[in-house]
Amino acid sequence: MKNSIIGLIFLLGFQNISGQDSKYLHFLVDSLPKGTPVLVNFEVEKGFMATERIAISKDGKSIYYGIRNSYDYPTSTAHILKINFTNNTWSKPQIVFADSSGAPAFSRDEKIMYFQYDHPKTPKGLYSTKTKTGWDIPKLFRRSLKKSHYLQSPRKNSYFYTAGINEEESIQDVYHVITTKSDTISKRLGFEIKGDFSDLYVSPDESFLILLINKKNNSENYKFYGNGNLFISFKKGNDTWSSPINLGKEVHNISEWNWGPYVTKDKKFLFFSSWLKTGGTYMIDFEPIYNRLKKQVN
Repeated sequence: MKNSIIGLIFLLGFQNISGQDSKYLHFLVDSLPKGTPVLVNFEVEKGFMATERIAISKDGKSIYYGIRNSYDYPTSTAHILKINFTNNTWSKPQIVFADSSGAPAFSRDEKIMYFQYDHPKTPKGLYSTKTKTGWDIPKLFRRSLKKSHYLQSPRKNSYFYTAGINEEESIQDVYHVITTKSDTISKRLGFEIKGDFSDLYVSPDESFLILLINKKNNSENYKFYGNGNLFISFKKGNDTWSSPINLGKEVHNISEWNWGPYVTKDKKFLFFSSWLKTGGTYMIDFEPIYNRLKKQVN
């Protein structure tokens, strides 16, 4: 009996920890999604929209999200905002990183924030270390890189980003960089997607990734439900990756264009950006999609 009680306490504790990042999300939507994307009620200034990849703290009480007024360069403006959950409500947003910043991502210990300087042709991966009062001055990830789109680091010394593989940058791939005290290893994962930009999300355990693929120039290799769709790839045992599979019609049935993926750590929800009349950030149940596509690959 004693062992059963201890086991139950352990199980409940584990479930509580693993589900923490989703715990307060229902306060951000009019109703939780049931197989259909719902708009996330991120507060934005007039003329702006909530867009690009978001980041949620492990306890679910802090969310970082991007806003921008347009994608018309060089006149567009972009910032990263933060909201906190206190007293059963989400706070007013505060600007954390200003001036063409976007696509935030936490390090595993949440002491480093990765994001990008949102230059129209050559976005640069940046990182900032957490301080007692906020975040320090951002630094370039690797100065030698011409482009590092959607930079993130799921674990220490392991980094992912997308960039072009040729001089024209007409073909994009996912790059994985591993650093040690004595060496830096950089390799391409071999997706070779035609186009200019490929938004990226990598799971904390690096077992799957979600990639933006545009229909233009890629329709012969992939099934699409619009012009810009999100695809999933699973890591194989031999350190290769499965061919990307479209996340499905239910994700893409609200718009021709979808981008900026993020998945909660418990796999309950997928967040992404989408165009409707104005555009914004949406969320949908992810676990059934993940399970279905994982079985398909296996």
